[in-house]
Amino acid sequence: MKNNNRISRISAILTLLSKGNGLSTPRLVDRFEISKKIIQTDFKEYILPLFSDSKIYYDYSSKTYCAKNNFLTKTLFSADELAVISILKAKSKDKHSDSDLFEKTDMLFHMFEEQLSNHIYQKSSVERIDEFKDEIIQIKNAIESKNIIKCLYTGKNREVYPLKILNLEGYWYLIIYEPKDEKIKTFHLNTIKVTEILDETYIYNTDIVDSFDNAITAYFKPENEPIMVQLLLDKKVSRFFKRKALSTTQRIIKEYDDASMEIEFIITDFMEIIPTIQRYMPYIQVIEPIELKLEVKMNIEKYLKSSEFLA
Repeated sequence: MKNNNRISRISAILTLLSKGNGLSTPRLVDRFEISKKIIQTDFKEYILPLFSDSKIYYDYSSKTYCAKNNFLTKTLFSADELAVISILKAKSKDKHSDSDLFEKTDMLFHMFEEQLSNHIYQKSSVERIDEFKDEIIQIKNAIESKNIIKCLYTGKNREVYPLKILNLEGYWYLIIYEPKDEKIKTFHLNTIKVTEILDETYIYNTDIVDSFDNAITAYFKPENEPIMVQLLLDKKVSRFFKRKALSTTQRIIKEYDDASMEIEFIITDFMEIIPTIQRYMPYIQVIEPIELKLEVKMNIEKYLKSSEFLA
């Protein structure tokens, strides 16, 4: 596999090293079909200087390059991102660069990693995940390398394919495929406890994974037939749906002079949109499908009946 692209080559090497593999120069020469000199340059000028704490080192006894096992799970950067950083750091030492550029670049790298460690995804309206940083890093890197993971979720040991991390309505979820029952599922991210990242990798349909970009809530069901929904929005709420679309499939059908409007979008399950409809009532009405309109009506009647009982 001839590889003249330094970024992808360094990324592949970092991934192999993180799995605990000792890498000899002859082995890498054969793997990438490049010269011994290029491999030596990759390590001397790019990979070895990447970390100041010797996460990656040369073992003279075995004549192999080694690294602390699973070191990628201890950084918030992916192998690809670290490859780019290694090249930027090397370029900053160029004789034509400013004399203190390397020092400042190195400082920026460490400061950025530290800030990410302390403040990752901290927003008042978004579920905090910084207390689960180790699991997040492990999962993120498992997704990047397509490694199967063992985890504990809802009191059960599971072996799953980690596919995608999503934020839906302010909560963080991991989309997984569980081979045991051949189902794709949505796990609450902060409830997952990663026990092991396996060496075994997986292959999964990327179209199914990408379809989650259209999800509105965790009720998204990619295996279901898509359902087209049309809503009429009163002027009091229409601006909210203009500012932030419900999903990537949303489009405005018609705008009226009083600022109300009709929109349409695709869902896979009524529960994806019912909570939103009920949240904005009475300023939102279902046009289509009729089945959704009836289900919302049933919810209202059930609520009114229970309210009468409590009164």
